[in-house]
Amino acid sequence: MTQIIADNINSMFRYKEKVFVFLVLGIVITASVYIFLVQKAIVNVVEREKITKEIRKRSTSVSELETKYFSIKSSVNIELAHAKGFKDAEVVSYISKKPITAFVSYNEL
Repeated sequence: MTQIIADNINSMFRYKEKVFVFLVLGIVITASVYIFLVQKAIVNVVEREKITKEIRKRSTSVSELETKYFSIKSSVNIELAHAKGFKDAEVVSYISKKPITAFVSYNEL
């Protein structure tokens, strides 16, 4: 019985160096992957902040353009059109709002 235990211990000691190297490589690989993923997360956060600043800047620009548009739109009237040389139309024609496609209402069925 003691011989079997001694043989088992000897066989474990034979593989001790291989197991140690395997564990160390596993730890190194795991640490490398962790560092890589943390670095990617930091880069993504910084990029998101840049994009957020750009969105704020463009939103402000759009807001300013909307303000300018509404101020110009409110100044357009019939007197300005006549001053710019536009004339009233002789013949007025309108586009009908009736749908072009034919359909049957539920009451006709």
